[in-house]
Amino acid sequence: MSETEIYQLMFSGLTVSGLFLIGFSFLTWFAGRCAVVTNEAGNSNLISKIVISAFALSSLWYVNLQFSYVALHINGAAHSLAVLKDSGAEISARSEQLVGLYGASSQNVPSLSLVNDPIGIVLIASIAIILLSGIWLSGSNEE
Repeated sequence: MSETEIYQLMFSGLTVSGLFLIGFSFLTWFAGRCAVVTNEAGNSNLISKIVISAFALSSLWYVNLQFSYVALHINGAAHSLAVLKDSGAEISARSEQLVGLYGASSQNVPSLSLVNDPIGIVLIASIAIILLSGIWLSGSNEE
């Protein structure tokens, strides 16, 4: 496999992950709208709150999964470039930098991890708190 093919595979994987991320982000937004409507109604029953919470958390799970796939695609490309370099082929300076940046080696094959970088964890956790607090905490009814 050549350097160009490795980049083409990475970019096609990132494109697909990006499209899924758009879809799941829309579902997460929709869950937020459901949370707002539930909170504004003020008289939502327990079953609707549980169903909306399950929907919100499952859509957020898939957003997190797409973040994980993005990391997997980039780490996989860095690994493939390291394998290419170790096979004796010459790689570009940009590829050398990608291998160094992600600490890739030909021995360590990247795997999917559902635990993202710290900023991703903060983002997912804060969205989860926003959604769940909108569903379960009652707003101020002062008029």
